[in-house]
Amino acid sequence: VKYGELALPFTFEADPTVASLVFTLPPLLVAYNFLAKSDDLQEGLPVSLPSFGGDGEGGGPSLSMDDVKKYGVAGTVAYVLTELAFWAVAFPVASTVYFNTQGHWPDLSENADRATILGFIFAGANVARLAVPLRFGAALALAPWVDENIMSKVGGSSGGDDDEDM
Repeated sequence: VKYGELALPFTFEADPTVASLVFTLPPLLVAYNFLAKSDDLQEGLPVSLPSFGGDGEGGGPSLSMDDVKKYGVAGTVAYVLTELAFWAVAFPVASTVYFNTQGHWPDLSENADRATILGFIFAGANVARLAVPLRFGAALALAPWVDENIMSKVGGSSGGDDDEDM
């Protein structure tokens, strides 16, 4: 690696495609954000814009823990399983990132390596906050399976508040 290079596998040359993305994508995302959150601006649109989570005030429903709780114990167990899956993936991903950046696998007997791995996991958990609606959606999709395959064998019932409505 020469001095001043970033050791990336691509060259830093003028590229009109990248330049157009850099200058057009942020304004388009800002315009979409304003359009999605403004009921006045959406009135003239022939289609409704999808909602990507949030507090549900932006014109679309959002997923929350209350939706998971409607499935009772099965919903809670499904959410716990999705969280366990996240944390089961977090350590191997952090270790792989460490290996790719440092050139060796982490030695957990060294404080510096442990702190670095925990830092990677902390950063990943903060990025994963963006995917909370996806985790709720995964728990909602998993809840009927948990009720049928786990709760029925354990002897528990889903016991949700709205079981008779489903």
